[in-house]
Amino acid sequence: MNKANILTKTDYLLYLDSPMHLWAEKHDRLEEVEPSAFDQHLRAQGRAVQDCAQVYLRNKISQDYPDAQVHFEIELGDRHFFARLDAAVYYPDEHAWDIYEIKSGSSIRKEHLLDAAFQRLVALANFKVRDTYLLHLNKQYRREGEVELDALFVIEKVSGPIIELCEELKAGREAAWQTAKADSPDGIETCLKPKECPCPQLCHPNLPNHSIYNLPRIGSKAKTLRDAGITAIVDIPSDFNLTVIQARHADVVKAGMPVIDHDQLIAALDQMVFPLSFLDYETYNPAVPWYDGYAPHQHIVFQYSLHLFEALGSAPVHYEYLATEPEDPSLRLAADLLDKISPTGSVIVWNRSFEAGRNREMAVLHPQYAEGLHSANDRIFDLMEVFSKGYYLHPDFHGSASIKNVLPVLAPDLSYEELVISSGDAAMLAWAEMMSGEMDSVAYNQMRQHLLAYCKLDTWAMVRIWQALLKLVS
Repeated sequence: MNKANILTKTDYLLYLDSPMHLWAEKHDRLEEVEPSAFDQHLRAQGRAVQDCAQVYLRNKISQDYPDAQVHFEIELGDRHFFARLDAAVYYPDEHAWDIYEIKSGSSIRKEHLLDAAFQRLVALANFKVRDTYLLHLNKQYRREGEVELDALFVIEKVSGPIIELCEELKAGREAAWQTAKADSPDGIETCLKPKECPCPQLCHPNLPNHSIYNLPRIGSKAKTLRDAGITAIVDIPSDFNLTVIQARHADVVKAGMPVIDHDQLIAALDQMVFPLSFLDYETYNPAVPWYDGYAPHQHIVFQYSLHLFEALGSAPVHYEYLATEPEDPSLRLAADLLDKISPTGSVIVWNRSFEAGRNREMAVLHPQYAEGLHSANDRIFDLMEVFSKGYYLHPDFHGSASIKNVLPVLAPDLSYEELVISSGDAAMLAWAEMMSGEMDSVAYNQMRQHLLAYCKLDTWAMVRIWQALLKLVS
């Protein structure tokens, strides 16, 4: 089937993301980028969830409605609109169908309702539809022993919520179709997210290095500026309505030099109490939980790195742990961490919510370590907040407080680029591959060293950034 002659639910969501993205898709103008290993992993997880959901739904329908017929991946058309239904159940006595959308997430988002509404409209052009359902993972489920499909999934009827969406979508999909069939991209609305854009030459040609999109949480203001012909931060008028933090970022770029709030920076650093424990976790979050006590998509903490400073000027001590045992890795990891981390002083992290969240989850999973994990949370200092709150801003941060934007400025001799594993996504996949049991011993040991090197750099990067900040305020 020629993709140029049909419009699917995926196409429609692409249109809602940006009309230009849909036009580029239909006219082969998207940049040809191979799906990353992580993208392929997510798709594989989605397929695995769908396989489980099909077994669950077939069993449930056969038990509740023995005469009903369950079908999967039915292809339907309505003029130029096309749908492949995840599942459909036919009731012979009513000559009617229920349709199901299967989602690998554990909650319902608006895009899921739009999916279901699009499918329902196409289905209605082919047969009588009774109800529409979303079948998704149950966030309340906790694995105990073998996976229980009846508890793993939730079915929610969404016929009511999507009625209004269906009316909105009738006009929306026609507008999307007209965009898809346009001869040229002239006049088609472009996106506001160049970092994620699949067709930057169409949406963001000749974008300057310090563009308006680098300003934090710029949102719809970017469209106002772009419509006025402004894409460079240096061209933003001084009276344009920016938030305080956006204006400070803009001023930094316009001045071409860093801006440091020494009083706020000193006050923040004074909150750090020795001994200092610089901590970082690596995790893996499978859609279908691997171990007892885990929920769908819950993070499994499998690795930590810890740099410990007893006092100012003392040499750091480094500890690390990488679990590859067949049982829940966080059990031994938590025990090892609490044996190494200081019971007093500040615990330094980059992004408080992540490490603190993992500590809370491990405290529930392993209550024997709850006291120590909660104590660590009570002492957390988020080094990222120095940058996200604007105490230190630099043009080369490009409006970001990511450690990978901050590190090249404050410690230019350190780099993630030389590492084989250089991102959290890559670390997740590497550990999952190690746990698969399909690697030979040489590859396994090499991968282990790559994981250790990556996590160690995460904490050492925090150390070096902290040391650079100390020099600034001294």
